Amino acid sequence: DWYVFNSHWTYEKFRNHFGIPEDRSVVIKNGIDGIQKSASYQKGQPIKIIHQNTPWRGLSILLGAMQLIKNPLITCDVYSSTEVYGKNFYEQNDHHYKGLYDQAKRLPNVNYIGYKPNSYIKDNLHKYNMYVYPSIFEETFCISLLESMAAGLYCITTNYGALFETGAEFPMYIPYESNYRNLAQKFAMGIEAAANTLHEEQIHNHLECQSAYAQAYYGWNKIGTSWKRFIEGAVNAKK
Repeated sequence: DWYVFNSHWTYEKFRNHFGIPEDRSVVIKNGIDGIQKSASYQKGQPIKIIHQNTPWRGLSILLGAMQLIKNPLITCDVYSSTEVYGKNFYEQNDHHYKGLYDQAKRLPNVNYIGYKPNSYIKDNLHKYNMYVYPSIFEETFCISLLESMAAGLYCITTNYGALFETGAEFPMYIPYESNYRNLAQKFAMGIEAAANTLHEEQIHNHLECQSAYAQAYYGWNKIGTSWKRFIEGAVNAKK
């Protein structure tokens, strides 16, 4: 009866490729819970990066970038694993990425942690300063980006898929390219540049606005209301 899309980017892709009926299509984006905000970064403090995305989405690019980072204050905690999709998926697929995990464990500025449930990630986001996601996967939306924005982290990602729609004007966008060596170099430069300005008042204000934006427009109070109104309208139309 209806097609519900989690981003305008996704809707446009389906509309263009499949000619779906526009009069039975609606966009309702994903939502997030309340998340504790990170404290404003002060100059000279350690800079902690979090990366909590599945390994095929850009972990190799991130590790390439971290090898080029010169700032000794910067470290990255990696929570990348296939376990998020369940035990069977993990057993069938995780071994394909063992080389990446081993590389992460060897790098001096990277801490490979592996899978943690989303509840753990959300409870600990406020302990980080930056979220770095060099995505090579066409996201239809990105909840990890949105949660990091709500926590007030400085976000660096590609402009691939619906990421630019999810993040609006707040993240630093590194233009996607299929030359992954170049992409890793650009992310390294982006991380270094962001680290040099994290302490500035302008950045603090930017991240305050970012957090307020994510909580206001993507909190479940708003998204839940959108679903309620849509379902009520759909049921009435069916009658």
